[in-house]
Amino acid sequence: MEQKERGGFFLCFFWHALMYILWTIPAWILLALHFIVGLPLMWFWVALGAWVLVLLLRTALVMFARYGFAHRIPVPENKNPYSKKVRDPYAEVREQQ
Repeated sequence: MEQKERGGFFLCFFWHALMYILWTIPAWILLALHFIVGLPLMWFWVALGAWVLVLLLRTALVMFARYGFAHRIPVPENKNPYSKKVRDPYAEVREQQ
């Protein structure tokens, strides 16, 4: 079952980066402390890297959940002769695949 691609990993990552841009505030505070107090610049990069790592993990989770919906269980054929025949609403979708 092929699914139409509506945006890949990088589009999803960019969207998460925009949504969680405020999570970089601690990193910017550490950068300001570097110039004001003399805190090592390494802490700014550690905080920014932690933000990127969290974004990567969240994006991977969303992508995994998205591709999990692509595998659907097929509907078995109704073999009961006494039941009313019902039109399968997903028959056209299955034929296109």
